[in-house]
Amino acid sequence: MRVAAVQWKPEWGKVAQNRERLLSLMHEVIAEQAQVIVLPEMCTTGYVFHSREEILPLCEKNDGDTFVEFSAFCKTNGVYLIYGFAEKAGNALYNSQNVIDPTGKLIATYRKTHLYEQDTYWALPGDTGFMSIDTPIGRLGLGICMDMNFDDFIEFHIERQTDLIAFSACWLDEGFPIAPYWYYRLTGYRGTICIANSFGEERGVRFRGESCIFAGEKLVARASLDCRQILIAENSRSA
Repeated sequence: MRVAAVQWKPEWGKVAQNRERLLSLMHEVIAEQAQVIVLPEMCTTGYVFHSREEILPLCEKNDGDTFVEFSAFCKTNGVYLIYGFAEKAGNALYNSQNVIDPTGKLIATYRKTHLYEQDTYWALPGDTGFMSIDTPIGRLGLGICMDMNFDDFIEFHIERQTDLIAFSACWLDEGFPIAPYWYYRLTGYRGTICIANSFGEERGVRFRGESCIFAGEKLVARASLDCRQILIAENSRSA
C-alpha cells in the first residue's frame, strides 16, 4: 500500500479556493498511485485565528461542502483521504480530522485532544478520545499536531497496534530540525506514521514544513522546509 503525506500551505480564510487547489493537487498524488492521502491540519482555512467570531464563518459540519467535494474525489479515485478542518458541531467548535474511505463514506471524525494555545481562542478540547479504526487496509489511527507532545497519544497507538497513523499538523518552525524530535516522541511505535505539515508564514506565525513518513521506527521520507511537496512511501502492516 502506498501512502502520501501532502505538505501544503492554504490561503488564509479562502475555503472554496483552497478546496479547489487541494483537489488539483490530489490528482497529482493519484498519479503516483497512492492509496491513502494525508493532508495537514486545518488545510482549507489556515490555522491562525484570534477568536471564535473570526473563525466561525469558516467552520463546517463534518459532512459539509468540503466533505461533499472530497467524498466525490475519493469515490472516483478509490482512495482513503484524511484531512484537517475547523468543525462546527451544534454550538461547539473543534479542530478536527475527517476520514473518507474509497467509497466516499465518512468513516470517522477525530477531534484534537491536546490543544495548542492558538487553538484555545476558538476550539474546545476534543471529546472523541484518540481513535484507531479497523479498515480493510489495517488499523488506521488519527492524530493532530499537539497530540504528539503527550505520552498518552503514542501509548494509545502502541497498545492498539495501530498499523498506520494519519497525522495532520501545523507544526511551528522553532529554528531546528523537527524530525529527530518526532522520532523521539514515537519511541516504541513500530507501525507507519504519515505526518503532513504546513509551511511558510501565516499572520506572523511560521510553520516548519519538514513533513515526514516514519515506518518501523525508520525515517523513510522527509520534505523540505519551504515548499509544497508530496511524500510517498510503501506501508505494510505492523503485525
